[in-house]
Amino acid sequence: MRDLSLDSTVLNVGDATQTFLDNAIIESVQDVTRRWHRPKRITSESLIRRDRPWEHTLYFTYSNHCVLWDEQERLFRCWYEDLEGPPKPTGGHFGFFSRQLYAQSSDGLEWEKPSLDIAKYDGMPTNIVLGGREYGQVHSASYVIDKHPRVPDERFRTIYTFIQDDGAVVRSECAHSPDGLHWQVYGEKPSCGSCGAKLGDVSVLFYDDDAHQFVQNTRHCAMGRRPFDSRLPRNRSFNPPHEPHHFDAYRQRRVFQSRSHDFVHWTEPITVAAADDYEDNLDESFYGMAQWRSGTIHLATVGVLHMVDNTMDVQLLMSRDGIRWQRTAKRQPFLSPRGAGSWDAYMVSLTSPPVPVGDELFFFHGGSGVHHDWWMTGIREGLDHPESNHPDRAVFGLGLAKLRKDGYASLAANELREGIICTRALAVQGQRLKINGRCASGGYIRVELADSSNHIVGACSKALCDALEGDSVSHVASWSGSDAIPALKDKSPTDLKLRFYLKNAELFSFRFCDS
Repeated sequence: MRDLSLDSTVLNVGDATQTFLDNAIIESVQDVTRRWHRPKRITSESLIRRDRPWEHTLYFTYSNHCVLWDEQERLFRCWYEDLEGPPKPTGGHFGFFSRQLYAQSSDGLEWEKPSLDIAKYDGMPTNIVLGGREYGQVHSASYVIDKHPRVPDERFRTIYTFIQDDGAVVRSECAHSPDGLHWQVYGEKPSCGSCGAKLGDVSVLFYDDDAHQFVQNTRHCAMGRRPFDSRLPRNRSFNPPHEPHHFDAYRQRRVFQSRSHDFVHWTEPITVAAADDYEDNLDESFYGMAQWRSGTIHLATVGVLHMVDNTMDVQLLMSRDGIRWQRTAKRQPFLSPRGAGSWDAYMVSLTSPPVPVGDELFFFHGGSGVHHDWWMTGIREGLDHPESNHPDRAVFGLGLAKLRKDGYASLAANELREGIICTRALAVQGQRLKINGRCASGGYIRVELADSSNHIVGACSKALCDALEGDSVSHVASWSGSDAIPALKDKSPTDLKLRFYLKNAELFSFRFCDS
């Protein structure tokens, strides 16, 4: 985890990308506003659909699917859960049989389900890679590619909930694989502090390059076991009662974080993200959270479950240390369901980090044309809803949405007044300055560089700056045709302040780099 502060006046950013999701690097602004941006869907239908005789209910939600880019094989890899069998009308165990299926793609749009001999159906090879009648249920699996595996067999890692057929044994298990297909369960059961080998049924993995640690954002095994006042009435709902401001009775779904160096021994899970009783609604909770890095900050997408309407959307969170999180966009959704008539009508989920592709970020998202639990628990609760009588209609899928590179938020000025953005003193490293910006008709972005005493560095003034007047995610700043920055010629960290001047334009990010 990187600490930005060198002292009380300078922030250490090096050559990392700097975005504007918060005010950490901003000294002052004038006639500038922050705009939040959302990824745009490019698919009207699900990319992966039920089309094999062994497939039943493809469960694309938290954390039952994962899409990763495998740089070594140049492939998008997708693991997704299949629920076999209808839900039980009574009892605590839902009755599904869960296993993990696999698909792959070279472009993220056309997906192939390879025929593998790992598990067979009526003698035919399938794309089932984990779980089976002879092994047990593999539910809610998350995956990560280890960039520095101790041995080749550990290049892929997964953690999941293991369930025996009768539901008598429920525990967390970890497994590893050389190819993401053939998995070997660790001989030692995972240990997660006081939880032991039992967590909740949602875990989303992330690898922290700075700390060289595996991170899972998960659920504590005792998350919903707070005492409930038996004198208060309650119904047969799938949802537990909520007592606002009663800390020791808090039962809402929330996100805990646990870390490990070896993928087997994990730290005690600590709460890192939860809905609150002040700005969130009474029925809202945090379902699951996917985390990744963007420059010097951590980002995460959290599924916000609205229990009364039984729907789920996604919000964007940010953090400077990966542990203490704050909301973005004034708690507005980053991705929302599209409503009745769409395959992702009522629920969406983002369980994987975005994949950089050219000048864009690919967000693979899950979605559903049914509500969260009415189709599963409606029968036992006697709910008067079409889904509770026809759980076979539960259809989930995978979609793709795209966002501009580093395009989460921008600082923008309109065509009437020139906006000014001044950064704090930054310790930077690199030979050139790259700008990610977009200008409308007649718009521009100019930048000048100053030292920590506010003196212009060399010829890097606003007057001599060659303006960005179009749209570029990697515009190299120059002054009178030269992109060389005198203060950076020795490649050592240098304290600089940046002053951006923009009109009818928006600035997304910047970074110093060597080329």
